[in-house]
Amino acid sequence: MNEYIVAIELGSSKIVGVAGYRDENGMLVVSAIESKSATNIVKRGCVQNVDEVYACINKIKMMLENRIAPAKITKVYVGVGGVSVSAEEKVAKRSFHEDSIIKQAHVQKLKEECRAMLPSTTDTLEIVSTGYIIDGRAERNAIGVTGTTIEAHYKAITAKPALRKNIDRCIIERSKLPIAGYITSALATADVVLSKEERMLGCALVDFGAETTTVSVYKNDTLVLLETLPMGGRNITRDIMSLNLISSEAEHLKISSGMATGFKSENNVRLKFEGDNMVEIDLAKLSSVVEARSEEIIANVEAQIKRSGLERKDLTAGVVVVGAAAKLRGWLELLEERLVGMKVRVGTLRKDIQAVEKEHSQINDHIQAIALLYAGKDDCTKTPANTTATVERPVPQPIEEEEEIIITAEKKEDKPKSRNIFNRIMDKFGKMIEEGENDDN
Repeated sequence: MNEYIVAIELGSSKIVGVAGYRDENGMLVVSAIESKSATNIVKRGCVQNVDEVYACINKIKMMLENRIAPAKITKVYVGVGGVSVSAEEKVAKRSFHEDSIIKQAHVQKLKEECRAMLPSTTDTLEIVSTGYIIDGRAERNAIGVTGTTIEAHYKAITAKPALRKNIDRCIIERSKLPIAGYITSALATADVVLSKEERMLGCALVDFGAETTTVSVYKNDTLVLLETLPMGGRNITRDIMSLNLISSEAEHLKISSGMATGFKSENNVRLKFEGDNMVEIDLAKLSSVVEARSEEIIANVEAQIKRSGLERKDLTAGVVVVGAAAKLRGWLELLEERLVGMKVRVGTLRKDIQAVEKEHSQINDHIQAIALLYAGKDDCTKTPANTTATVERPVPQPIEEEEEIIITAEKKEDKPKSRNIFNRIMDKFGKMIEEGENDDN
């Protein structure tokens, strides 16, 4: 009988459903990825329109079942993220009458005490241990250690109650589908893109999404900070719309041109969008609005790194970036320019994750959803009893290692100049401009 794990990611631009299984070697094999647009029905990670989100999830469920037939989905894992998700430092203490061996029951009680400290107005997603102080000694693991006093340090991951409540309304109440477990998206993403060495050395994970940007900071293999900012790629799209463009045109221009790193031009460019009239774009203004908003987002990312209490020199593994909005041309260069001395790389999935041939090319475009699948443990499907035929699973394809993009601010002489970025963008617009001129003739 085929056993599949199934997960749903509720993003602000799209809802993604994924199904996969673990082979005999423990390798996660991604069997199916399906998605539907979530624009205006999920905002900043929170469900806004329960009926429409329910309809999207139902369609995704049917599409996934078609891909993994005859298996039927009986429950799903769901990722939790969004603007209200953050990590709060909490400390629980306990003393013993005499030198004692600390046991699992003691640690569990300390975690429960930490949970009890949190206000009832927040929803506690996870309690993450960040270390212990036992008789004045720092310990990563407390169980089995002897002592008379223990001080347990935790990061309490919390969110507004409405976040999970609205998900329950869509999946449990409307779809009648049990939830196998809620998974904190930021923590799951870190597990699949950051190595243990990077977390030990110190690094920042930046998830640059459509409406939110989540910053996670790690040091000594411990979560130091997790914060979600209420800004993302859609803010840049809205700014481009100020140049008298509709949303679809602005999004197309943002994706095709990028221009997060500035270039200046006194000339306007006339562009023709499919099915529309010629539009004249002032490149200097376009560069200005994109760069200004990108600068604001990056300044907030930098502020969160400072708020962690760590300096750039403490994060020797640099910055790892994921998220669709981070594909904006020039955004990584601008990020490393502002975070002087820190190397920047694009996050890719760990090597023990594979995909069937159909999903092989797009697996790194859905890192957050794959991360939820990787975190899931339970079988989320059942095969009807009257199914006797053996269904062969597609042969998984190993993910070809993408060329790692590492930008180091200390070697600025090796960086392409903004003139080169401008030339590449202008080449891309060349055909569009020529078409416009031909239309005028």
